[in-house]
Amino acid sequence: MFRIENKIGYYRRLKSAVFNSDMSKNRRNLPFRKNCGGYFLDGKGKIFAQKNEQGLIIFPGGGIDAGESVEQEILRETFEETGAKIINLKKLGNIKFIWGSNWAKTEKQKKRFQQFQGDDMYFFSGIVQELTSEKLTEEDSWKKNLFLGLDEVIETIASGQPFDKEIKEYRETQLKFLKVLKDRYA
Repeated sequence: MFRIENKIGYYRRLKSAVFNSDMSKNRRNLPFRKNCGGYFLDGKGKIFAQKNEQGLIIFPGGGIDAGESVEQEILRETFEETGAKIINLKKLGNIKFIWGSNWAKTEKQKKRFQQFQGDDMYFFSGIVQELTSEKLTEEDSWKKNLFLGLDEVIETIASGQPFDKEIKEYRETQLKFLKVLKDRYA
């Protein structure tokens, strides 16, 4: 009896390993999701950001629509999510990274995980010119607009070190760009 259960367990593990291996190979054929994030300052050493319920720092941004440039996307997403108008927009850089098998947490992310293998992420900086008082209706709109201290944001992100392998490159790139902004505007 023990040997039969052992063999059944072995075959289940083997099937799972083969399936996950095939899934990995198939995921390599998926496109990357073009995405943007904005690091927008108020001119007084604060950055436009908010903390979510898990204590993670959230910046304006999102996916790029067909026919839209990365610059158009970050300005549109920022306005839709926060009501902020941005000036002096500068591209900081971009990275491509592959999502790990545990990346998708929400239903929205699980759908994206089936469509894309990872992000082609573009990072921007700029200055918040004004915040409109219009009621925001976007699904991802911020409930309130926040400016957090740049040092606090850097410390919060850095406190997650050592970073999980799945997000290491992304977090290190975030920190690099945020430190450049701190040096530039300090």
